[in-house]
Amino acid sequence: MILLALALLAGACSRAQDAGVDSSSFFDQMQEAANLVGEANAQLRQIKQLFQKNAGWLEELKTGMNNKDEKKVKEIANELVYQINDGTKLGEEAIEKIERASAMNVNDDFKSYLNLKAESLRKYAEAFEERRQLAILLRDRYDPKNAEQRDFVLEEFKRKEENFKRIIKEAQEVSERANTLAKESLSKVKSE
Repeated sequence: MILLALALLAGACSRAQDAGVDSSSFFDQMQEAANLVGEANAQLRQIKQLFQKNAGWLEELKTGMNNKDEKKVKEIANELVYQINDGTKLGEEAIEKIERASAMNVNDDFKSYLNLKAESLRKYAEAFEERRQLAILLRDRYDPKNAEQRDFVLEEFKRKEENFKRIIKEAQEVSERANTLAKESLSKVKSE
Protein backbone atom coordinates (compact mmCIF):
# COMPACT_ATOMS: atom_id res chain seq x y z
CA MET A 1 0.00 0.00 0.00
CA ILE A 2 2.89 2.35 0.77
CA LEU A 3 4.43 1.59 -2.62
CA LEU A 4 1.14 2.52 -4.29
CA ALA A 5 1.01 5.78 -2.36
CA LEU A 6 4.56 6.72 -3.32
CA ALA A 7 4.05 5.83 -6.98
CA LEU A 8 0.82 7.82 -7.12
CA LEU A 9 2.51 10.61 -5.22
CA ALA A 10 5.27 10.87 -7.80
CA GLY A 11 2.83 10.89 -10.70
CA ALA A 12 0.46 13.34 -9.01
CA CYS A 13 3.25 15.75 -8.07
CA SER A 14 4.51 15.69 -11.62
CA ARG A 15 1.02 16.46 -12.95
CA ALA A 16 0.56 19.19 -10.33
CA GLN A 17 3.80 20.85 -11.37
CA ASP A 18 2.85 20.58 -15.05
CA ALA A 19 -0.43 22.33 -14.22
CA GLY A 20 1.38 25.09 -12.30
CA VAL A 21 0.00 23.98 -8.90
CA ASP A 22 2.13 24.20 -5.75
CA SER A 23 2.92 20.56 -5.16
CA SER A 24 4.57 20.95 -1.74
CA SER A 25 1.26 21.01 0.15
CA PHE A 26 -0.06 18.16 -1.97
CA PHE A 27 3.16 16.23 -1.39
CA ASP A 28 2.86 16.77 2.39
CA GLN A 29 -0.72 15.51 2.37
CA MET A 30 0.18 12.46 0.28
CA GLN A 31 3.14 11.71 2.56
CA GLU A 32 0.97 12.00 5.67
CA ALA A 33 -1.66 9.78 4.05
CA ALA A 34 1.01 7.20 3.19
CA ASN A 35 2.23 7.28 6.81
CA LEU A 36 -1.31 6.69 8.09
CA VAL A 37 -1.69 3.78 5.71
CA GLY A 38 1.61 2.36 6.97
CA GLU A 39 0.35 2.57 10.56
CA ALA A 40 -2.92 0.91 9.53
CA ASN A 41 -0.97 -1.89 7.84
CA ALA A 42 1.00 -2.49 11.04
CA GLN A 43 -2.29 -2.88 12.93
CA LEU A 44 -3.63 -5.22 10.26
CA ARG A 45 -0.51 -7.39 10.66
CA GLN A 46 -1.24 -7.59 14.40
CA ILE A 47 -4.79 -8.73 13.61
CA LYS A 48 -3.43 -11.37 11.25
CA GLN A 49 -1.13 -12.63 14.01
CA LEU A 50 -4.09 -12.86 16.43
CA PHE A 51 -6.07 -14.74 13.80
CA GLN A 52 -3.23 -17.18 13.10
CA LYS A 53 -2.71 -17.72 16.83
CA ASN A 54 -6.33 -18.82 17.14
CA ALA A 55 -6.65 -20.66 13.82
CA GLY A 56 -7.50 -24.00 15.44
CA TRP A 57 -10.25 -22.70 17.70
CA LEU A 58 -13.08 -23.80 15.40
CA GLU A 59 -11.95 -27.41 15.39
CA GLU A 60 -11.36 -27.32 19.16
CA LEU A 61 -14.88 -26.02 19.67
CA LYS A 62 -16.36 -28.68 17.39
CA THR A 63 -14.40 -31.37 19.23
CA GLY A 64 -15.52 -29.99 22.58
CA MET A 65 -19.15 -29.91 21.44
CA ASN A 66 -18.94 -33.44 19.99
CA ASN A 67 -17.50 -34.61 23.31
CA LYS A 68 -20.15 -32.58 25.18
CA ASP A 69 -17.32 -30.96 27.15
CA GLU A 70 -19.13 -27.89 28.45
CA LYS A 71 -16.15 -26.56 30.40
CA LYS A 72 -13.79 -26.77 27.41
CA VAL A 73 -16.30 -25.15 25.03
CA LYS A 74 -16.97 -22.29 27.44
CA GLU A 75 -13.24 -21.71 28.13
CA ILE A 76 -12.39 -21.55 24.42
CA ALA A 77 -15.39 -19.34 23.68
CA ASN A 78 -14.54 -16.96 26.51
CA GLU A 79 -10.95 -16.57 25.30
CA LEU A 80 -12.19 -16.00 21.75
CA VAL A 81 -14.47 -13.17 22.85
CA TYR A 82 -11.45 -11.34 24.25
CA GLN A 83 -9.25 -12.12 21.23
CA ILE A 84 -11.89 -10.92 18.79
CA ASN A 85 -12.46 -7.79 20.89
CA ASP A 86 -8.72 -7.03 20.68
CA GLY A 87 -8.70 -7.62 16.93
CA THR A 88 -11.82 -5.50 16.48
CA LYS A 89 -10.24 -2.59 18.32
CA LEU A 90 -7.15 -2.79 16.12
CA GLY A 91 -9.35 -3.06 13.01
CA GLU A 92 -11.41 -0.02 13.97
CA GLU A 93 -8.22 1.98 14.49
CA ALA A 94 -6.88 0.84 11.11
CA ILE A 95 -10.15 1.77 9.37
CA GLU A 96 -10.10 5.19 11.03
CA LYS A 97 -6.55 5.81 9.79
CA ILE A 98 -7.40 4.73 6.25
CA GLU A 99 -10.49 6.96 6.28
CA ARG A 100 -8.39 9.90 7.54
CA ALA A 101 -5.87 9.27 4.75
CA SER A 102 -8.70 9.12 2.21
CA ALA A 103 -10.07 12.48 3.40
CA MET A 104 -6.75 14.19 2.69
CA ASN A 105 -5.78 15.96 -0.50
CA VAL A 106 -4.61 12.81 -2.28
CA ASN A 107 -4.66 11.45 -5.80
CA ASP A 108 -8.14 10.30 -6.92
CA ASP A 109 -6.93 6.77 -7.67
CA PHE A 110 -5.34 6.51 -4.24
CA LYS A 111 -8.52 7.87 -2.64
CA SER A 112 -10.61 5.25 -4.49
CA TYR A 113 -8.19 2.54 -3.43
CA LEU A 114 -8.38 3.66 0.21
CA ASN A 115 -12.17 3.79 0.13
CA LEU A 116 -12.31 0.22 -1.18
CA LYS A 117 -9.81 -0.93 1.45
CA ALA A 118 -11.88 0.69 4.21
CA GLU A 119 -15.02 -0.96 2.83
CA SER A 120 -13.27 -4.32 2.78
CA LEU A 121 -12.07 -3.89 6.37
CA ARG A 122 -15.58 -2.97 7.51
CA LYS A 123 -16.81 -6.21 5.90
CA TYR A 124 -14.12 -8.20 7.69
CA ALA A 125 -15.17 -6.53 10.96
CA GLU A 126 -18.79 -7.47 10.25
CA ALA A 127 -17.75 -11.09 9.68
CA PHE A 128 -15.78 -11.26 12.89
CA GLU A 129 -18.70 -9.76 14.77
CA GLU A 130 -20.59 -12.91 13.72
CA ARG A 131 -17.82 -14.98 15.26
CA ARG A 132 -17.79 -12.85 18.41
CA GLN A 133 -21.55 -13.28 18.81
CA LEU A 134 -21.11 -17.02 18.32
CA ALA A 135 -18.40 -17.14 20.97
CA ILE A 136 -20.63 -15.21 23.40
CA LEU A 137 -23.50 -17.60 22.70
CA LEU A 138 -21.30 -20.64 23.33
CA ARG A 139 -19.79 -19.12 26.44
CA ASP A 140 -23.11 -18.08 27.96
CA ARG A 141 -25.61 -20.65 26.72
CA TYR A 142 -23.92 -23.90 25.72
CA ASP A 143 -25.39 -26.72 27.83
CA PRO A 144 -24.89 -30.24 26.49
CA LYS A 145 -27.28 -31.67 29.10
CA ASN A 146 -30.21 -29.56 27.87
CA ALA A 147 -31.15 -31.00 24.47
CA GLU A 148 -33.27 -28.01 23.44
CA GLN A 149 -30.58 -25.51 24.41
CA ARG A 150 -27.83 -27.61 22.82
CA ASP A 151 -29.77 -27.94 19.55
CA PHE A 152 -30.43 -24.19 19.50
CA VAL A 153 -26.74 -23.40 20.03
CA LEU A 154 -25.67 -25.92 17.37
CA GLU A 155 -28.12 -24.42 14.87
CA GLU A 156 -26.87 -20.91 15.63
CA PHE A 157 -23.31 -22.17 15.28
CA LYS A 158 -24.04 -23.36 11.74
CA ARG A 159 -25.94 -20.20 10.82
CA LYS A 160 -23.29 -17.83 12.12
CA GLU A 161 -20.48 -19.76 10.44
CA GLU A 162 -22.36 -19.59 7.11
CA ASN A 163 -22.82 -15.83 7.60
CA PHE A 164 -19.14 -15.50 8.49
CA LYS A 165 -18.06 -17.29 5.31
CA ARG A 166 -20.44 -15.28 3.13
CA ILE A 167 -19.28 -11.93 4.54
CA ILE A 168 -15.60 -12.93 4.35
CA LYS A 169 -16.11 -13.74 0.67
CA GLU A 170 -17.67 -10.29 0.11
CA ALA A 171 -14.75 -8.65 1.94
CA GLN A 172 -12.25 -10.55 -0.20
CA GLU A 173 -14.03 -9.47 -3.38
CA VAL A 174 -13.88 -5.80 -2.36
CA SER A 175 -10.23 -6.21 -1.40
CA GLU A 176 -9.50 -7.77 -4.80
CA ARG A 177 -11.19 -4.79 -6.51
CA ALA A 178 -8.95 -2.48 -4.47
CA ASN A 179 -5.85 -4.45 -5.45
CA THR A 180 -6.86 -4.42 -9.11
CA LEU A 181 -7.33 -0.65 -8.93
CA ALA A 182 -3.89 -0.35 -7.32
CA LYS A 183 -2.26 -2.36 -10.11
CA GLU A 184 -4.05 -0.35 -12.81
CA SER A 185 -3.06 2.90 -11.11
CA LEU A 186 0.57 1.84 -10.88
CA SER A 187 0.55 0.88 -14.56
CA LYS A 188 -0.94 4.28 -15.42
CA VAL A 189 1.69 6.13 -13.39
CA LYS A 190 4.52 4.10 -14.97
CA SER A 191 3.28 4.85 -18.47
CA GLU A 192 3.09 8.63 -17.87
